[in-house]
Amino acid sequence: MQKWMEDRCNLDIDIIALPSWSDATSKISLLIGDETQRPDIIWWWNMEADYTKWVDAGLLVDVSPYMKKYTNMVDYYNSVDPGVMFYASGDNGIYRIPGDVAEPACETLWIWKDWLDNLGLAVPTTLDELKEIHGKQVEDYQKYLEEYNK
Repeated sequence: MQKWMEDRCNLDIDIIALPSWSDATSKISLLIGDETQRPDIIWWWNMEADYTKWVDAGLLVDVSPYMKKYTNMVDYYNSVDPGVMFYASGDNGIYRIPGDVAEPACETLWIWKDWLDNLGLAVPTTLDELKEIHGKQVEDYQKYLEEYNK
């Protein structure tokens, strides 16, 4: 997936694996504090005090101009839950892109419908069906990698 994104979007992605949950916030703080190692994007949660410091220090980019330009982002969040933007907004701008619901620690699973259609699979409605689809997804991805790496 990383190589596909790099090739498709002309990116150079370095994924930094974080240590245990208890040490992750310390690692992120160290990375943010070092200009030579500061990541371009962070996907993490539960760092409100640090987040506020980063905004105040001018270390984060205000994404509200992009949200005004690409209105589909805000339209999507409002269609899911209008409260979502509350968690992302601050007094002086928007410095983070919210999750899918108005809960800071929520995660969402996405499955592409066209991928299911290509494999002749139905949308899963039970955990067992989801496990079956995941197995097919792994097989399909392995075939993709074999073709891609030829």
